[in-house]
Amino acid sequence: EDTMPATSDFVKKLFKMLEDHTFSHVVSWGPQGDCFVVKDVNEFTKSILPRMFKHSNFASFVRQLNKYDFHKVKTSDDAQHSWTFRHPDFHADRRDALENIKRKVPAARKSLPSSSHGGHNGDRGASSGSYVPGETSTTELAATDSLLVSHTSLQAQNDNLFATNETLRNQVMRAEEQIRVLERQYGDVLVETVNFQKRMAQQDALMQGWIQYFLGEGGE
Repeated sequence: EDTMPATSDFVKKLFKMLEDHTFSHVVSWGPQGDCFVVKDVNEFTKSILPRMFKHSNFASFVRQLNKYDFHKVKTSDDAQHSWTFRHPDFHADRRDALENIKRKVPAARKSLPSSSHGGHNGDRGASSGSYVPGETSTTELAATDSLLVSHTSLQAQNDNLFATNETLRNQVMRAEEQIRVLERQYGDVLVETVNFQKRMAQQDALMQGWIQYFLGEGGE
C-alpha cells in the first residue's frame, strides 16, 4: 500500500486486484499489459466485487470506470461474458503513472467558461469540440449498463431454471430406481408365494396319502 502513488482508492484497488493472481481466471491484465479483461462477468460480480469494492453491482463498477476515463474496448474475440477496459495511464508495468488517472470533471462544469468574443457559437464550438465525445460515451455506457443488467437478470433466471431442472431430473431418477427396487421385491415375494403354495400342496397330498394308508391298514 505504501508503494502506491498518490491516486484514488478506486484506482489503487483496481491495480491491486489485477496483481492478485488468485483472481486471474476471472479478471486479469491483457496480453500486452495495457488493458484488463473481465473474463466472466457473473463470477466477477458474485466473488470479486464484494471482496474488493464492497458491492456486487457490475453496472456500478462500469460507471465508476467511466468516471475515471476508462473505456470499453471492442475485441474480435469478445466472449459473451468478457469485457475489456483500457486507460492510457493504466499499465501493468507503469505503477508510477497511476497518479495521472483522475476523476473526470462533469462536462457541464467544464463547458461554463467561454471566449469573451466567441459568443454563443464559441460556446457551442467548445462543447462540440471537447465534450460531446465524453457525453456520447456516457450515453452509450448507460445503454450498455441497461443491457448488462437485463442480461445478468436473464442469466440468473436461466441458472435457476437449470438448477430446478437438474433437481427434478435427479428426483425422477431416484423415483425410477425405487420403482425398480419395489418391482424386484414384488417379484421375489411372488416367487416365494408360488413356491409356498407348491410346498403346501405337496404336504397336503402327502398327508392325504398317509391318511388313506392308515385307513386302509385299519380296514384289513
